[in-house]
Amino acid sequence: MASIEGFYRQLGARIRQCRLQRGLTQHDVAVRVVPPVTRASIANLELGQQRVLVHTLVQLAGILDVPAIELLHAAPEPATGWRGVEDALQSALELSRPRAHRLARRLASS
Repeated sequence: MASIEGFYRQLGARIRQCRLQRGLTQHDVAVRVVPPVTRASIANLELGQQRVLVHTLVQLAGILDVPAIELLHAAPEPATGWRGVEDALQSALELSRPRAHRLARRLASS
């Protein structure tokens, strides 16, 4: 991943894509997050201008009815597998390799 900004832009684009596929508005998503957030927060998130806490990412995945790990992929990349996900998490969130590994496993099970 080239930059943390790029990571969040791709994440936001994927969230937006999933939201639109399900026919939800930004407001629909915002009020389902606990605690509720504003529509503007969802808009900023989709633009990659707002960072996402892991528990919020898991909630968004539930709202959008997709595995959390799917939101971390801009496009399917079977060649990289879980190692690629761990690398992206480690780089974007500045985690140690073991923490990135644990987080990837947790996202896969959500």
